[in-house]
Amino acid sequence: MNKWHFIVLLMAWIAVFGSSSGSLPQVSQNPTVITSGWTRSGPEEQGLNPKLLNKAFQEAAKNPYIYSLLVVKNGYLVRESYFNGSDVSAWDLVYSVTKSVTSALVGIAIEEGYIDSVDQRIIDYFPEHDTPELDSEKRKITIRHLLTMQSGIDTDDNLGEIMSRAPDMAAAIMESDLCFVPGTDFLYSSYGTHLLSVIITRATGTTTREYAREKLFTPLGIRSFFWETDPNGIAFGGGRLHLAARDMARFGQLYLQRGLWKRRQVIPAGWIDQSLRNHRSFQDEWGGMKDAGYGFCWWTGRIHDHKAYAAWGHGGQWIWLFPEQNLMVVSTMNAYIGDGVKPTQFMPSLLSRFLLPALGKSK
Repeated sequence: MNKWHFIVLLMAWIAVFGSSSGSLPQVSQNPTVITSGWTRSGPEEQGLNPKLLNKAFQEAAKNPYIYSLLVVKNGYLVRESYFNGSDVSAWDLVYSVTKSVTSALVGIAIEEGYIDSVDQRIIDYFPEHDTPELDSEKRKITIRHLLTMQSGIDTDDNLGEIMSRAPDMAAAIMESDLCFVPGTDFLYSSYGTHLLSVIITRATGTTTREYAREKLFTPLGIRSFFWETDPNGIAFGGGRLHLAARDMARFGQLYLQRGLWKRRQVIPAGWIDQSLRNHRSFQDEWGGMKDAGYGFCWWTGRIHDHKAYAAWGHGGQWIWLFPEQNLMVVSTMNAYIGDGVKPTQFMPSLLSRFLLPALGKSK
């Protein structure tokens, strides 16, 4: 399997969830004053080599498709820059980083008793489809299968045309054919993750957006976001969430802190552990990571022998976590250059060449 095989598969889902692209302004770098609860610290105080850090940001400044780059070490924002006309207040479409947020909401809903467990069958939430004609294998799909991309629901490129015309996306997904018996293989599907948003909505009695606002974003101090919905008002579980880069970093920091934020357990620690555990291994490298795998809507692996976890969105939207080093790197990019492949490849390269080596000697 080619190491970019999964990336190629993921490109197709923007046919449904994508938006039109625009031309980029000239490269510019806009340092900002720290606000919104982040505390600045110098790289040397946090054990980072400032020269290598500078080289990383200089390299980013040459890039015509990057919008933001943030480095957080030990909970401190040690460096951030905005490029190509973006700034600290900009909402970025984070694409499949949305999946990691949806996963977090599932964990919260289970903790609050709205959902029984990850092994609950999803048909329990779609009784209107529980008919004699229903594929018997589809009855076996569980929430765990959706979280780990092992449901058998078809890829986005195959279902995209159908979904683009479907007045009821959830019904169209439930009525589509399976590609394999649930739990026996891996196939990345944003539509499978969209069913998680439907389940959250039906289980909690409120919209996924409002549940996210109350249970996740407000506790983190995220005051503004935008989450697009399907024709029935269900937030797209697989994409279309818009966040500021600093707020992406808040979400990532929450995972580094095992769900604890200002003495409040926002997400159960056990859910964080399960989300970052490898539930499906791949033989090849993915996204610059060796020993790659997939958790509960998080990619797992190793870079430079460092354990790495990533929330990844099409075209270079990244939240990289390195828990053993208490390091996080966040980026947002224009997803429409080179079909999103070049922006996707840029961050793993930057990590390998500069940011992870910066963990060495600080001088």
